[in-house]
Amino acid sequence: MKDDARARRLPRPAERPLDDGVRYGPETWRVIDHVAFCHWDRWLLRLALEEPRGLDAIAREFRARAASGGIRGDAAEAMLAQVVDLRGRLERLARTPEGVLDAEEQASEWLLKKAWKRVWHSGPSHRTDAMRNTPRRRLEARALRGHWPRFPVSPARFEPELRRLVGVDGYFDHRATDLLASFLESQIDVLEARAASELERLALHRAAMTAIIEMMEQVDDSYARMGEVFAASERAYLGLARDHAGLDGLLRDLLELAVWEDYGLLRGVDGFLGALQEEHANLAVRELASIIPELRRERLEYQLARALALRRAVLAPWG
Repeated sequence: MKDDARARRLPRPAERPLDDGVRYGPETWRVIDHVAFCHWDRWLLRLALEEPRGLDAIAREFRARAASGGIRGDAAEAMLAQVVDLRGRLERLARTPEGVLDAEEQASEWLLKKAWKRVWHSGPSHRTDAMRNTPRRRLEARALRGHWPRFPVSPARFEPELRRLVGVDGYFDHRATDLLASFLESQIDVLEARAASELERLALHRAAMTAIIEMMEQVDDSYARMGEVFAASERAYLGLARDHAGLDGLLRDLLELAVWEDYGLLRGVDGFLGALQEEHANLAVRELASIIPELRRERLEYQLARALALRRAVLAPWG
């Protein structure tokens, strides 16, 4: 009895680590039939074995965390994107977590503890492509300039001359922002004077809107000077767009921009949509019929609410 009690009190020998060094997550862990799995996948798969609903339970928890927004929400969205990507690869291979983890990994408490710490506590400080290209980031990037190749004159033609005024680094206080806004306003005026057609002016002001939206992270617009420059380009753009609303991609581009613009800069879109001719209103409704399910599928609730409001704005004049 004494020997049994002593044996129970003795610490268990440490379980053998399954890694021979530090693993950050994105490194390749295993390749099966030309499909690669990284260490984030390995940790998620090990955690899934502990859940009755497997990866679905993990995805549900990350969706709940993502709803909180902020830094925590961003990390949760990144992890959720990895879970979705992992499930897609498992489906392509027709495998379950047990079919990817070997027997030692399935039984390893060491791996379970490491997975728990990395996935639920450390967060994705080292990210995979799937984590970087979350649905939110992918759709927001598309809204800013993803439809420009469809324009008769691409706004990308004017973007470098507008962006170089602010660069990609640095921060502008309210005094510097006022000066920057004046420079930008003058540059837009110069480029508009050089424009040879309405379509070039349309492209210029569309480029200006994206440039200013992206500048907002770098400026203190306490005096709303940058907002004024944006408003001027928005008015010019919507005035030109009214006569060219049937152009391929134009309404889709504007609708997505209105869904994703997050600084309260776009103020004339609802009125613009409410004044569309019937054929263009029908086109806008068809575009929203594609946008809304996509946002609903990705559970982007704020953007979904905005898209639904835009649809109401289009339909309001038609009862």
